[in-house]
Amino acid sequence: MRGMKIGTSLLLAALALSWSGVAAAAADVNALGTWDMVAETPNGPMPSVVTLKKVEGKFKAEVELGGMKREVSEESLEGDVFKMKVTYDAVLYTCQVKIAADAMTGTWEGGGNSGALKATRRH
Repeated sequence: MRGMKIGTSLLLAALALSWSGVAAAAADVNALGTWDMVAETPNGPMPSVVTLKKVEGKFKAEVELGGMKREVSEESLEGDVFKMKVTYDAVLYTCQVKIAADAMTGTWEGGGNSGALKATRRH
């Protein structure tokens, strides 16, 4: 019985360490800053500037596309995945990217189309 308690304790300790490692890795993702983003569209590449901030404990994004700021909603960061919705020409687009150091890669979709997204952090 004692051996079983030690084995269970070791298993629980290992699980706790692995979960804390996952939480630490997620906490290490730095999404904040200004990003130069390009969406691949049926009409060719569409550049934009995305600025990510933390306001009152929540992630907020500002998107400048075609020389104008666009309406952004439903921003979230879960681990290394950032999601947001952007309104452009009265169409709501969903964007999802994975952040790795100073790069983002992901996808967008809306208005019956979809494509790739790539971004690099400005320094």
